[in-house]
Amino acid sequence: MNFKKLALAALAIGTTAYIVNHNKKNIKYKPVQNFDLDEFLGRWYEIARLENKVQKGHTNVTHRFNLNEENGSLGVIVRGYDKKKKGWSKIEGIATQDIENVGLFSTTFLPIFAKKLYVIDYDKDYNNALVASEDYKKLWILSRKKEISDKVKDRFLDSAKKVGFDPSKLIWPSQVPIAK
Repeated sequence: MNFKKLALAALAIGTTAYIVNHNKKNIKYKPVQNFDLDEFLGRWYEIARLENKVQKGHTNVTHRFNLNEENGSLGVIVRGYDKKKKGWSKIEGIATQDIENVGLFSTTFLPIFAKKLYVIDYDKDYNNALVASEDYKKLWILSRKKEISDKVKDRFLDSAKKVGFDPSKLIWPSQVPIAK
């Protein structure tokens, strides 16, 4: 009886260790260092993304990061126009910066998902950012403006490719205003 419990416990620990280490080995990117959270706060336009269930068919997508000064967490609001439903939708979540001055966040968008998000590239003026999830299922190019230069686009596509993303799978949702 004790042997069965011990064997099951060892199996559970081994499986957990394998999953944790397997996932860590597959991440080819690191979050940016010397990251200034205050500069990152505010509204970002979604220039490109890997399509995902939550945002499928959405255009005019914005991401807003606001600081909750009471506890240091971030409120995250992702808002977009759902072309199929012909209306606006939004999802709200909470994020915490994992390590000060590092572009790594733990996010929770209940009941949909909880993930680590990495800022893997950005320009020093915090006008453009490349953000990825740890599972390689999500990637965004974000900008303070509705368009980015070809130079920034090429740089971010190159950065994404170097760490294992397929840039050809990105979609480029419109930021053209919706007629009322």
